[in-house]
Amino acid sequence: MLAEILNRTLENSQIKEALFSSSKFVFDFWPTGLCDMECPFCYGALVPKIVQSSKVKLYQPSNETVSITGDSDPRPEMSFDQVCDVLKKLHNSGGEIITIAGGEPLLRPETPDIINFAKNELGMAVYLSTDGTYVARYYGKFSRNIDVLGLPLDGSNIEINIKMGRRPYLLKNITQILEYFKMSPPDHKVKIGTVVSRKNIDDIVEIGRFLFNNLSIRTPNVWRLYQFESIGRGLQYAKDYIVSDDEFDSVCSELENEFPNVDLRPRTNQDHNNAYFFVTPDGMLQTVEKNGHVSIADLLRLDEKQISMTISNRIETIKRANKNRDWLAFNLNKI
Repeated sequence: MLAEILNRTLENSQIKEALFSSSKFVFDFWPTGLCDMECPFCYGALVPKIVQSSKVKLYQPSNETVSITGDSDPRPEMSFDQVCDVLKKLHNSGGEIITIAGGEPLLRPETPDIINFAKNELGMAVYLSTDGTYVARYYGKFSRNIDVLGLPLDGSNIEINIKMGRRPYLLKNITQILEYFKMSPPDHKVKIGTVVSRKNIDDIVEIGRFLFNNLSIRTPNVWRLYQFESIGRGLQYAKDYIVSDDEFDSVCSELENEFPNVDLRPRTNQDHNNAYFFVTPDGMLQTVEKNGHVSIADLLRLDEKQISMTISNRIETIKRANKNRDWLAFNLNKI
């Protein structure tokens, strides 16, 4: 038991060092752009086109990708060996914390192996962000190799989740996962993420009551509130989903009053801008700007020194990305 506590304390200090160091950084990796959801607010990886003859997943390059690579042909998803090589180079360049997201990351069968490599071969802190659909299938393969499991919940009932574009089964899946964690407390931390939009803003308090006044489930360690943003697919649906800064601030204040002991972490659209490093399934390094993702480097063509220089030249992105994820360090000791 003492050894376990000491190991957890060490992990906490490593994560805090990474988050507050100008040379360390946190980044997101999308193993795949495939997803079982079709959320209208999604700003994740592009859903790939499938070449039927070879079953190779291809991704249409952005204009920035074309300008960087000089090639307008669709790019294939990285192989497992390429993923490991890219993650190793990023880690050696200062990448200490990785978010595995997507798309739905568990739609790639190799994702548990990628998690294992990042955690046990590279010694990184691992945060898995998933919609929960495939958690039951793969949990035994990754549960001991993650520090945080992130799950979504955008409504206190099925109808609101559907209005938000989620599949009808999402609420049931999330409920079952949290009930399981109530009976079998996990070693990792649990985070719930909620996108606040015009469709669900009147239901946010009810979501909180479901999460924190419900004795049958494991309450999450942290609740992250995301202001709907007109990026990616969200550009098409902004009129129906967008909420103002004042509306977002108001609902967050209401939640703070209703749930004073909950670790609530709002993320405004301003917080989102220039606050991420993304690695796409085809190996491009991206940041996020007001109008969307911007490719800045082809990681498959750069050596470790070049990757390190590319990252270190973006000090402001490092600072904002680390601040955006500071809840990882502040909450790990609350498991």
